[in-house]
Amino acid sequence: MRRLADLGVEEVELGVVGEERLRVLILSARRVSKRVRFSVWLRLKKEDIEKAARLPEVGFNLGVPVSDIQLKRRLRLDPEVLLKKTEEMISLAARYSPCVTLGLEDASRADRIFIFQICRVAISSGAQRIRISDTLGLFNPLEVAELIRALKKAFPETEIGFHGHNDFGLATANAVSALAAGADWVDVSVLGLGERAGIASLEEVLAYLYFRKGQKHYRIELLPKLSHYVAWQAGEVIPEFRPVVGRKLFYCESGLHVEGLKKAPELYEPFPPEALGLKRELSLGAKSGRAALKALFKEWKLEFPEEQLESLVKKVRKLSSKLGRPLNKQEVEKLVRIYWFNIC
Repeated sequence: MRRLADLGVEEVELGVVGEERLRVLILSARRVSKRVRFSVWLRLKKEDIEKAARLPEVGFNLGVPVSDIQLKRRLRLDPEVLLKKTEEMISLAARYSPCVTLGLEDASRADRIFIFQICRVAISSGAQRIRISDTLGLFNPLEVAELIRALKKAFPETEIGFHGHNDFGLATANAVSALAAGADWVDVSVLGLGERAGIASLEEVLAYLYFRKGQKHYRIELLPKLSHYVAWQAGEVIPEFRPVVGRKLFYCESGLHVEGLKKAPELYEPFPPEALGLKRELSLGAKSGRAALKALFKEWKLEFPEEQLESLVKKVRKLSSKLGRPLNKQEVEKLVRIYWFNIC
């Protein structure tokens, strides 16, 4: 929790009502940070609201399915019955919580008219926030933006949030699209961890906001440590080329890119690697050409006859293809030594 607070995260959903030790977690989280807001998730049920009311003051994030398939096969409720229940439960929750959110689960498969109906009922009953949940990750960024804009236009005084799953690899793009369309909040998790393919990634969304939207109040330099800590706790391994926090995100072997990076790093880098504690590493491989060799030889202080560079390029490409990876400095130095040995 301290790491999230230091990073600048504004609100944390701590758990589900009914979980053991939730009260202890809330009190511990409060001791760590006085600035971060805390909330809990609960069903649109009286017993859940009564349990949440006994917790230290937190926001209530009530969730309810709104798609026809969920209403018919899971809840076995008529839409009109759900609207009445929403009115009663939101009114009850508003008595106990400083912030009540109604999360519309499976919204990507829900009837648009019904979404606006239940939003009106929830807001008039005391909800301060509506959270659109793309439970199966079916939305694309254009669809998300269109819905968020429509909701903001219809309910300009109400906070709008977005929760998107990553089943088609669109969670982060959908979250960014929601923010661009006017959403006040988006749900993220470290490394995108969550059910199935997970949800939008904290480090990706935050880095985008920091570098592309100028939101410099976030301490993004803390993202790598936080990500590796969570990966360790979850028993996961962060892929070397994972966006934002991957260890080899700034490795480069393409001849054109290596030459460009030597002239000006911003030509081929979306942000400075140093900002996230990463390192730029240039190497030579199957895609390298004369320009890349000349640039790196100058950096590595290696001498080689320019008229023989084409021959060395072929040797580098051949060895790199054989090994199935780029060559490091020591391996290139070895090729150079072999060259000098053969001509002496």
